[in-house]
Amino acid sequence: MDIQPIGVGYFGNIYDQFRGKVKEAFEFLITQKSGDLLGVFHDDEIGDIDLVWGSCDENAGLAHIIFKHVGKGKDFSTIEDARLAIEVIINKGTKIKDNRDKVIYELDGKRVVVRKNLRNKATGNLIEDKKKWVVTSYDNNVPKSGKLSASTLTTPESDKGGRAVASDAVS
Repeated sequence: MDIQPIGVGYFGNIYDQFRGKVKEAFEFLITQKSGDLLGVFHDDEIGDIDLVWGSCDENAGLAHIIFKHVGKGKDFSTIEDARLAIEVIINKGTKIKDNRDKVIYELDGKRVVVRKNLRNKATGNLIEDKKKWVVTSYDNNVPKSGKLSASTLTTPESDKGGRAVASDAVS
């Protein structure tokens, strides 16, 4: 299948071919290391939720999740574990916070944070007021002090834009 973008946005090319296709969306972003995939997840109350590559510098998106939360001694041992957890948490988790800026889903102590808008990180200015997208996911059961830091581990390499370079493929 020839996947072509439908436009360009804050996170790079925008794609609408991955609606409801979580595994394929992860695989595509890990290969492309850029992009905004529309409607990968869905919540009947808030609507479609996008998956973006994002960046480590902005602590947002799949790049951030891989870099900070995937690996030995972190929240998820593999990217596949993270993918499965994020999908289940959004589909079956409880909303423990839902305000105008974000929703936090939780299931068995694991969380997914979804932004309900897009702001410029440096200025705080609103870029898009109705964009819902996965910012991060982590295991709240493990105290921060118990997690190995990114600086003490061999972590995914980062490109010059601070985006994680995925090293383990989604299976």
